[in-house]
Amino acid sequence: MVLSLHHPPSPSPSPPSPVETPPASMTSTFSKGRKGKKIVIPPELPDLLKQFTKDAIRTQPEDLIEWATLYFSAMIQGQPLPVRDNLEKATAPMSMDLSPQSLTALHAELGKHSKVTKRQLDEAWKSCGLSQDLLKHITAVGSFGNEMEWIKFFALGCSYLGGTIKNAMIHACYILNIDSSCVPPDGCIPFDTFRYLYTYLAAVDGEVAQTQLDHALSQLETLSKNNNGMVRVSDFINSRKIRLG
Repeated sequence: MVLSLHHPPSPSPSPPSPVETPPASMTSTFSKGRKGKKIVIPPELPDLLKQFTKDAIRTQPEDLIEWATLYFSAMIQGQPLPVRDNLEKATAPMSMDLSPQSLTALHAELGKHSKVTKRQLDEAWKSCGLSQDLLKHITAVGSFGNEMEWIKFFALGCSYLGGTIKNAMIHACYILNIDSSCVPPDGCIPFDTFRYLYTYLAAVDGEVAQTQLDHALSQLETLSKNNNGMVRVSDFINSRKIRLG
C-alpha cells in the first residue's frame, strides 16, 4: 500500500488491505510431487499473490481474468497498475487528471525551489488545469501548510500516479532522469535523491519495515557505485533481491 493517496478516495489505483501472508516455510520447499520431486516455491510468490489479492478486492473488477491480464501486463512494463480504492469512493475528487506529463510540467516550474508556498503551488496547479479536490487531498496526506518542501509534494504526486511505492519510484526516476543515456524503460537519478524520496514515501506509507528499507537502500547503493552514483529503474523493477514495498 502506498498511502491512502494513491488515487485518492475514488475509483483509482490505491494500496491494498491486509491479507494473511503464507508461512515462511512455503517460500522454500513445499512438498514432494507425485514422482518424489520437490516443488520449490519462488520466494517472491507469496508477496506477489498477497498484493494481487488485495488489489483485486479493492478494485472489484467485473471480469477478473481480463483484469488480471491487464494487471500483470502493467507490472511487467512498469506501468501504473489498474487498481482503484473502492473503500474511499465516497470522498474521492471528481477529477483524477494528474498525469506524468502534468507532474513533469509542475516539477519544471516549481522544482527549481527547495520550498514553495501554497500560493505558488495553487497557481501552477491551476495553470495545468488540475482538480482542486485532488490538490486538497494530496496536501492533506502530506500535512502541508502554507509552505512545503517541493520534493515531498512531488513524491506524493508520484505515489498518486503509481499506487505502490515501487511504481512511485519508477515515475520519479522517469521524471527526474538526468542521464540522457537512460531512456525508457530505464531512467536514472542520483542515489541520494532516490534515498530521500523512498525514505519519505515509506514513512508516509507506514507499512515498510525498517529492515526492508535498509536492505533495499544498501543493495541500490552498491549498484549505484558501479553506475556513477545513479540508481536505475532496471536496478529494482524486476529484482528479486530488492523489494521497495
